Amino acid sequence: MKNLDPVKNVFSASFLLIFCFQLNAQTVESTPIDAIVAVVGEGIVLESEVEAQAFAMRAQMAQTGQTGELTDVQRCNLLEELVFQKLLVHHAKLDSLEVTDAEAIDEIDRRLAYYIQMFGSVEAFEAEYGQSVSEWKAEFQDPVMEQLLAGRMQAQINKQVRATPAEVQQLFDTTPADSLPLIPEALRYRELVLQPAITEAEKADVRNFLDSIRTAVSAGKLSMTLAASRHSEDPGSKYKGGCYPNINRGQFVPEFEAAVFDTPIGDLSPVFESDFGYHFLRVTDRRGQVFSACHVLMSPKVDPATLAAMGSEMDSIAQRLSAQELDFEAAVLQYSTREETKNQAGLVVNPRDGGTLFGSDEIDPNLFFLLNALQPGESSDPIQLSDEDDQGYWIAVQLEERVAAHRANPIQDFGYFQAIVEDRLRQEQIDKWTARAIGDTYVRIDAPYASCSLDQDWTAGSSTGAAE
Repeated sequence: MKNLDPVKNVFSASFLLIFCFQLNAQTVESTPIDAIVAVVGEGIVLESEVEAQAFAMRAQMAQTGQTGELTDVQRCNLLEELVFQKLLVHHAKLDSLEVTDAEAIDEIDRRLAYYIQMFGSVEAFEAEYGQSVSEWKAEFQDPVMEQLLAGRMQAQINKQVRATPAEVQQLFDTTPADSLPLIPEALRYRELVLQPAITEAEKADVRNFLDSIRTAVSAGKLSMTLAASRHSEDPGSKYKGGCYPNINRGQFVPEFEAAVFDTPIGDLSPVFESDFGYHFLRVTDRRGQVFSACHVLMSPKVDPATLAAMGSEMDSIAQRLSAQELDFEAAVLQYSTREETKNQAGLVVNPRDGGTLFGSDEIDPNLFFLLNALQPGESSDPIQLSDEDDQGYWIAVQLEERVAAHRANPIQDFGYFQAIVEDRLRQEQIDKWTARAIGDTYVRIDAPYASCSLDQDWTAGSSTGAAE
């Protein structure tokens, strides 16, 4: 995803949102918003798709204080990105590659969270976009499916790309010394985590409480709107009566949709469980594969007394570590509840590159404060933190290594040089694949983009007649 030509990079942030802006007459001539502006194999590019990218680009520009309309060149580049995506999608289908509905929903939720954070609130996002969150999700599903499918095809093309040590050394040898970046200080560390499991009794308590709320709503003693605003833990609907209008089937988790289609319109479903917790819902409308429903969501929480008791256990472990009665790695294997690091003796992996070194800005500030005071081999006192689900846990860390700031070199920073080499190799491979694919695929670019100066000769392999 890094350092690829933006025309080739289907993961570009410009694909993050769909929105229609009126075209500037000075940049491209007036075109109906859903006019076909390009054909790639059996796929088409609509003007509205170009405008989707234009909105995302404007949103990114606004974050840096830039305003104004996009230039002709920028719009041509956006069109070329989409043509390349459609080429990938066309060949992905020929190769029988697939993307599941669940993958698309996860990606939509991730992008929605990004934009809500950027705009500051759900309400601000909806005001900017001119649609409700549920309407936006419904409109966004097909484009996201295409983007993920294009990404899958690109990954298939590049799956064999590997940089050899000799290529890494060659890059280092041919890079002027004053062009080598300064690598900031980095830390490698281990973690020991104790977090209580949610017990069946705690789950039952939430389910029973939610069932009592459902009973009150059913009896007319409490409105659905008030039940949601008081008790629901779904931030996307809590202050909207718990409601999601006009949802296409396939956008929500299976348990939610099963309850929707098993419940008569106007009735309340039983309390049911999903990965998000426990719900009950009321179906307000259902037409074919489109539904509207309101729900209340609650999730079980760790018992504070259990968390406190686990803190006492963590203090005891820390004392044994301090007295050197117990080795940190052995303590992790014996006590830690976080499986992803327990199986590697507590060593934490950086999701950015799959390595085990972290820059200071990549570590939770609370943990960095602990690590910064340690020498290699020393472990910290335990502290209590909360995860993304607001569930409490205890953690202690051990500093494994502190790498001082330095000029990049292949011994300490092999991964840095390897990534540059592999990005170049991927680009070369994509360029070769694109040239071959254009020769095998009908491509047509229409007004107002037919006169664009593009990086690729997209119509080189196409006759001037109809599409295949």
